[in-house]
Amino acid sequence: MEKLDLFFIPSPLMGHVGQLVELARLFVKTFDHITATVLVIKLPGDPIGTDYTDSFTDHTRIKFIHFPPMDPCLFQDCPTVGFTADAVINCHKPIIRRLVASQFTGSGPFGPGRVRPPGALVVDMFCTSMIDVAKEFNLPTYVFFPSNAAFLGIMFYFQTLQDELGQDISQLSHSATNLLVPSYANPVPPSVVPHVLLDRDHWSKRFIHYTRKYREANGIIVNTFQELEHHALCSYDGNTPPVYTVGPLLKPEKPTPDHEVLQWLKGQPESSVLLLCFGSRGWFGVDQVGEIAVAIERSGCRFIWSLRRPPPEGHKGFPKEYADYNEVLPDGFLERTAEKGKVVGWVPQAEVLADVATGGFVSHCGWNSLLESIWYGVPVATWPIYAEQQLDAFQMVKDLGLAVEISLDYNQMNKDQQLVSAETIEKGIREVMDCNSAVRAKVKEMSAKSRMAMEEGGSSFESLRRLVDDIIM
Repeated sequence: MEKLDLFFIPSPLMGHVGQLVELARLFVKTFDHITATVLVIKLPGDPIGTDYTDSFTDHTRIKFIHFPPMDPCLFQDCPTVGFTADAVINCHKPIIRRLVASQFTGSGPFGPGRVRPPGALVVDMFCTSMIDVAKEFNLPTYVFFPSNAAFLGIMFYFQTLQDELGQDISQLSHSATNLLVPSYANPVPPSVVPHVLLDRDHWSKRFIHYTRKYREANGIIVNTFQELEHHALCSYDGNTPPVYTVGPLLKPEKPTPDHEVLQWLKGQPESSVLLLCFGSRGWFGVDQVGEIAVAIERSGCRFIWSLRRPPPEGHKGFPKEYADYNEVLPDGFLERTAEKGKVVGWVPQAEVLADVATGGFVSHCGWNSLLESIWYGVPVATWPIYAEQQLDAFQMVKDLGLAVEISLDYNQMNKDQQLVSAETIEKGIREVMDCNSAVRAKVKEMSAKSRMAMEEGGSSFESLRRLVDDIIM
């Protein structure tokens, strides 16, 4: 079969880059005639993300091109991490255009005189400006959507409301009734619609532009599987490009067998440990940390708690590590719980979820984390924080019945956000750790389906095969 080289362009955001790299690996692993070139963009001011992307090295039929990090001072006026990422991506557009052009002339990084034009560009959901580059060279473009099919559906739905019906999307936050969104099985409360869709700046300057560009793509690749999101996948309108499900794709991690929490887990009973982890950008103020600590102690369960210091730059920055957890935890907490649990900074989340001792997961409901919880069969207690996580939590609890609720609408971007009480947190902990719950049984069943989807003949495997056939056509 004719050789096919695909260019992959991930967003520099930590929750996006790993999944697109995993997709590139899946293409290469499944199809002998495909090679992959991954263009790695760095996000200034994100040392953990930079360390992660720096670990990507060339191997069989995958080449990584690392662009040098840009000066953070160029982006100091960006109000949030999302706006910073957009600005960084746009700064790389002319660089990537020159790189693509060089593949047609033989002056590129693969060696002098070697003409090797890509067969297609696969771009992250936030890298849609690169569709213009592909069009200039008459190349097909496929958007990789690392979130779920239901969220893709609400983006299309809101774009249609604005562009075809003239509706002001920001006014939906004041709706007195729940919203009937085709990609969700149940009416959606306005309180769980994310800030990034209802805030006028985020929607008009970012998300509606992404969504319009999705419709220009040759197809959309979604990190989900048919058995999980059948309703959402059947909900799109006739103007939607072909959608390919290829998940669950889990973010690749460097193995850390000597990490202290993995060593500690070896001595714990099966399904006895609760993991509390809130993503690469998750953090809480001192009062909320106090409520969590009280709930953990009252519940009496074993635990691993990833506790991060709020960034000094607020929503523009990333959480840091505490030098001393006593400065934020209630007096004596560490001593009283020393036999029961571990308070740590960053944790190898996937490895913890994979351990048989882990029995529950209090999560920010980032889609990557939810897919990991399903893959490893660990039920989730929902505590969304930012981005689209409120909708993820709503879908998992109300539409799919695969999680229990601590909160569905907690939003760190809301200046009036109330504390989640220790009583509410403790209730969620007890429910998620219930070994005989219906939710746990459903998660175990969906875990088996997720693994079958990726096997030869499974729904995601066959969808990937159709995608390659369509690229070649």
